[in-house]
Amino acid sequence: MHLSRRFAARCAVLGAGVALLATFGLSSTGSASSVLGTPHKATGKPYVFAMINLEGGPVTFNEAQQGAQAAIDYVNAYKNGINGHPIKLVECSDNTLTPATSQTCANQLVADNPVLVLGAADIGSAGSFPVWQAHHLAYIGGSSFTPVESNAPNSVIFSSLNVADNAGALYYASHTLGIKSVGIIEANDAQGLATGALLDSVAKGLHMTDKLIPLSDTASASDYSAAAAEAESISPGLIYVEAPANCQEEVAAIGQSGYTGKIAGIDPCASPPAIAAEGSAGNGLFYASPFVGFDQSSNKTYGPEIKLTEAVLAKYAPKNIILDAPALEDFGAVMNIRATLPTIKGKLTEASILAAFRKPGSHANWLSHPYDCATHLVPSQKAVCEPWQQVFQVKNGKVVTLSSVWQDGAKYYTP
Repeated sequence: MHLSRRFAARCAVLGAGVALLATFGLSSTGSASSVLGTPHKATGKPYVFAMINLEGGPVTFNEAQQGAQAAIDYVNAYKNGINGHPIKLVECSDNTLTPATSQTCANQLVADNPVLVLGAADIGSAGSFPVWQAHHLAYIGGSSFTPVESNAPNSVIFSSLNVADNAGALYYASHTLGIKSVGIIEANDAQGLATGALLDSVAKGLHMTDKLIPLSDTASASDYSAAAAEAESISPGLIYVEAPANCQEEVAAIGQSGYTGKIAGIDPCASPPAIAAEGSAGNGLFYASPFVGFDQSSNKTYGPEIKLTEAVLAKYAPKNIILDAPALEDFGAVMNIRATLPTIKGKLTEASILAAFRKPGSHANWLSHPYDCATHLVPSQKAVCEPWQQVFQVKNGKVVTLSSVWQDGAKYYTP
């Protein structure tokens, strides 16, 4: 995953709330009261969580804030908050989030005396982190989009995006499907080329033959066909589409070329409008994510969390929330924080909060693989607590779990 992936089909997805719920196995109707339990409203002095998130402009992550707020509303209304303290989310958003605007946001938010910073999608984090560090604030959760939050000494991020999701898909292709060669169609911009280099490194670590094919965001129909032909020139067992602005067009072009091998990619390739545009070419496409699929509600380990998450989102989230990894990262971060802060004896400080999350051992991670923040498991992401991913596939117009076995391909990545 890399940041520019949200350019693809954003507006179309926002208008496809019901379709998205169906894709992820959510029900848009029905009572959730029995799952939510008995209300127990928190009435104490609020714990303030600060958040900087990218909202508005050509690329947005509104779903990160929406997922967090839904979990907060539930915790405050049904779980007595945290030790009787309701959580209050104070947020600053911007259309650009350059380091300068993120720094301005951080300086505004510290005036609210937050207990911690709830991570989200702060692509200008080079500007905000010096402020968080100067005010001795722990940064918990969110998406590992930039090297800053992914490696900061005051940061704890529960799951790996940008590294382990891409690596996990290639690992599955190699170890489960036995694929030996892969054509990688990458976005021809700074982030796309960096992600392509990551995929190239992982492929080589897995002893896969690979070829990188750059594709411009302004590609034409002939460019899509040319990229498909170049990828197929090495007779690959897999074509990996890592070009978010052109995902559906490129997948369709691969299908029209007569290619009969496997196709993998990133999650915009499996959004409802992308699936519709790809037609039969997208059927079978797979990708990796750090979160379990909602079609696993009968799973003894994750079933109760899936059902509760569905009920909370149905009650508190916007009906058109985009249930991608950033949304579930922030929803899960709130649930993880709610489970961990009560274990801290004494005052909540940067040091005590970080120590609680970095306690050695395996710890429950909402809708995801247990985390261990005491070890560094993801290359180039020292603050990320676990690399594990599951694999999902488009089948007959819906996303389903392809493999519930946790994949770790990050160990094959050499920065």
